Amino acid sequence: MHTSHWGLEKSPFHAGSAEPLFYAGLPQQEALARLRFLIHNQRRLGLVQGEPGAGKSLLVELFAEECRGQNWAVARLNLLGISVREFHWQLALALQAAPRVGDDSLELLRRWEARLKQHQLLAEPTIILLDDAEQAGVDVLMQLTRLVQLPPSAVGNLTLILTAQPQHVGRLGNRLLELVDLPIELEPWDCQDTTGYIQIALIESGCERPLFEESALETIHRLTRGVPRQVNRLADFALLAAVNAELELIDSHTVAEAHAELTTRTRR
Repeated sequence: MHTSHWGLEKSPFHAGSAEPLFYAGLPQQEALARLRFLIHNQRRLGLVQGEPGAGKSLLVELFAEECRGQNWAVARLNLLGISVREFHWQLALALQAAPRVGDDSLELLRRWEARLKQHQLLAEPTIILLDDAEQAGVDVLMQLTRLVQLPPSAVGNLTLILTAQPQHVGRLGNRLLELVDLPIELEPWDCQDTTGYIQIALIESGCERPLFEESALETIHRLTRGVPRQVNRLADFALLAAVNAELELIDSHTVAEAHAELTTRTRR
């Protein structure tokens, strides 16, 4: 409904399963530079930290696509609640190690380790990207710790990149944290980046005129603290609220009311 009111081709602020827009603000640019440093300098372990909604998964997916564009071997897994066998299965599958349904954990391990050695012979890097690492079980974390400590002669040019929330990073265990070569902090946007994201998202959706007053953009940043997911949510709800109020330009008062409504709904 609000897309037709504003003359948009699509909703500018993704929701649900819609493809999100990646905006390379200063935090994203810095994080990508550090990820590239890890690969090009053959470092073994990186850790991307950011609060919920900071865009860790989207950043990692973009980096995965960048690595695939270099024809490097890339595996991306989510470690939330994963078993050891499922970890080995998914890794063997992602690395095209031809896993079989009847393989046990040890056989799956052998398959993908053999694949790593093939990459080593071809002098190709292997990048393993692991989301929600702090949600992995102790057994899986032990497997990761072992993998990080294997010599290059066994795994070649291998880089693992974990994502985790800072408040739960201790769950990774002291030993794995000690092995991190480069911590990567994905900070929230500053006001300029928040404004830039909203403007780009509107342009990408077919918007041909400003929809937010400057003070409204500043209010969005202040109320969301520049956390991308929250920026997205509040901007989307403000568009809808302005339609209901029959406004042609969204002001800071409308944004504040939209935020109050969203806060009330979250608490219910």
